[in-house]
Amino acid sequence: MLNKSIAYRLSVYISLAVIGVFIAFIGIFFLFNQTLIKESVKSKAMSQSTHVTSQVQRYIITTAEVAGNISDQVIFYGHQDHADLFIQSLVIKYPFINAIYVDIDSTVANLPYWSYFTYRDGDSTVIQRGSGNISSCTNEQAQFKKLIKQNETGWSEPYLCDRNNIVVAAYCSPILVETPSGQKIRVGEVICELSLNELNRQVNSMKIGKGGFAFLMSRDGIYITHPVTEWILNRSIYEVNEKVLKEDVVSTTDNVLADTKPGTLIAYPELFNFEKALVYYVPIRQNGWVLVSVLPYKELFEPLYLPVLQMLFFSVLGILIIYLTVTYIINLQIKPLSLVTKQLKRFSNLTGPYKDIPENEIDQVAESLNYMKSWYEKYLQTQSDEQKKKQQRQEDMNQASEIQQSFIKTIYPAFPGRTDIDLYSTYQPAKGVSGDLFDYFFIDDDHLVLTMGDVSGKGVPAAFFMSVAQTTIKTNALVPKANKIVEKVNKELCTNNQHQFFLTLFLGVLDLKTGILEYCNAAHTPGYVLTKNAKVKELAQSHGLPLGLYPDKSYSSAKIQLNKEDTLVLYTDGVTEMLNENNIQYGNHQLVENIKTLAGQSPKEMIERLEKSFKLYKGHAQQTDDITMLIFNYQV
Repeated sequence: MLNKSIAYRLSVYISLAVIGVFIAFIGIFFLFNQTLIKESVKSKAMSQSTHVTSQVQRYIITTAEVAGNISDQVIFYGHQDHADLFIQSLVIKYPFINAIYVDIDSTVANLPYWSYFTYRDGDSTVIQRGSGNISSCTNEQAQFKKLIKQNETGWSEPYLCDRNNIVVAAYCSPILVETPSGQKIRVGEVICELSLNELNRQVNSMKIGKGGFAFLMSRDGIYITHPVTEWILNRSIYEVNEKVLKEDVVSTTDNVLADTKPGTLIAYPELFNFEKALVYYVPIRQNGWVLVSVLPYKELFEPLYLPVLQMLFFSVLGILIIYLTVTYIINLQIKPLSLVTKQLKRFSNLTGPYKDIPENEIDQVAESLNYMKSWYEKYLQTQSDEQKKKQQRQEDMNQASEIQQSFIKTIYPAFPGRTDIDLYSTYQPAKGVSGDLFDYFFIDDDHLVLTMGDVSGKGVPAAFFMSVAQTTIKTNALVPKANKIVEKVNKELCTNNQHQFFLTLFLGVLDLKTGILEYCNAAHTPGYVLTKNAKVKELAQSHGLPLGLYPDKSYSSAKIQLNKEDTLVLYTDGVTEMLNENNIQYGNHQLVENIKTLAGQSPKEMIERLEKSFKLYKGHAQQTDDITMLIFNYQV
């Protein structure tokens, strides 16, 4: 080689270098794309798993929320003798709920029934009610007993309901009531069955590559869903053949079931004739289930074969062309170094904003810096624009708060020309805007309307709904009949309630001549009447459901005689549910005791004293709900 000509040696060296570069490039291309394909398949499995996981979590969370809502409200509906309709409506609303079981302790008084059991029977629902335990499935009875013994919320293991041959899992939520001392005790439980048929359909619909599949298993490794339907509830991951994992099955399975984060492993499933496969598993934190996706390993590399062959062909062809070209250039001695430099620059140049790369390296650096400067200036401008948008959103929120505050009555005395009545209020939103409402106005010279309400939800939407409700109340307060006004307001709110807000409302109509207060309480907190001798009467009657849910609901009313110097106290649940630094609620009992000490004071003095009491009780704890109170004194 040393005796060869310089042209020959340069041609050989350059050709060998180019060949080495191509071989290295092909190897890097293969390894890089192999990694990309693995990550792509893994990402696809993650994406599809996330979709199915979100569906599973949606069903799990919704089932738990339904059980919680029932446990919070079933005693209230039971007193109204609407508990069966309330439970049945939820089964109809959520098709993935197979059955709902409610058992209330007989110590809870004034209930027509203490047990309810609603389940699906084909396309219809069946409800049973009574005074003892009710169930229609052997497996249900066993699972329900286990859940009740846990004495807390939680999920059962999946089981087969032999009533309709559906695989289900049950969630238990205790029914709690508050004692006069503020302590909550358990007086029963609500159990909701989640049908796993829909989950099985969702999981089996996943497409993991061409031949992959997915399945769901319980926290004990039992198959909940699987392409082989005979394995569901009849086979465990612990029972797989040792060929499937080629390592300690129990240890590997324990690690998968105990892992709180997604992961991967290599397996050799029976469905793939024990061929190598990539397994990706995702734990579902709500109940410990695991979603598993399986993909044949050979599918990972099929997309690489044809591109690698094509690259080899064009690489060999390219090497041959480069060799002939370099040899020709060297032999002709036409500036071979310059030509090679240009070829290398074209070959190694990164795509960027410039099409023509200058030969001078200093110019290249200068143009690169100019480009970075231009990019940084654009970045700063983008940040400035985002800050302006943020400030604009904050200004909009402040304006919304100011608009809502303009609806709130703050000028007192409310009726300076009258000496027969006196009233005062406090309004403390937890955030910028509030869903609480209160109002007072005259229908005529002798009839005064007093309202106190609370809209479900928080923030701007609840505030808008509050404003609509307040306007609707005034519009429909045409006759001095509390229940008739409430019925009209309910119909109008149902008509325009697309977001399913609802309003709890206390509405009273006071005849100033007689002192008779007719009131209608639509699931709102009870009002109190404080007499001049410090006696407190609770207006405990409830006359119907919250407004905005059922347009055809009728409402009743009650009457109470107000005597001279009697005081009416109205408030929202933000008062009694206010938490102190120990996370303990203020409670109705403490509110009543404080009201008793304020007998003989004016409404304004009472409000100021109560506000001080709230502040002392709350301490440094955050206000979590809106606080609204209205105190009215009858002085005739």
